[in-house]
Amino acid sequence: MTDPALATIIGQNVAKYRSQAGLTQAQLAEAVDISSVFISRIERGQKMMKVSTLHAIAQALHVSCDALLSPEGPEASRENILCLLSHQSPQTLSRIERVVRFCVEEFQEDSPPSMS
Repeated sequence: MTDPALATIIGQNVAKYRSQAGLTQAQLAEAVDISSVFISRIERGQKMMKVSTLHAIAQALHVSCDALLSPEGPEASRENILCLLSHQSPQTLSRIERVVRFCVEEFQEDSPPSMS
């Protein structure tokens, strides 16, 4: 993959996850301690960044670095879920596990919908 192609993917992902987090470019820039102009250039695919900046942006957006580096796909989603769960208490994780188990059972493609 070329540097411009990677910069475009990273920029699109930063913009997407920033929007999903409900943050403006200025708010993300403040959280990461960089300028909003730099965030804008990243999102437009015009600027690459240091690994430490990539990591800080991922943390601020509560996603994995993989999610920012990769085109949309299931692996990025799995990594994001792990990232979201990493700071939860054991009690919260237990509750989330019950919800995930229910969802997996309900949305399995091989089984008919339950009649609950």
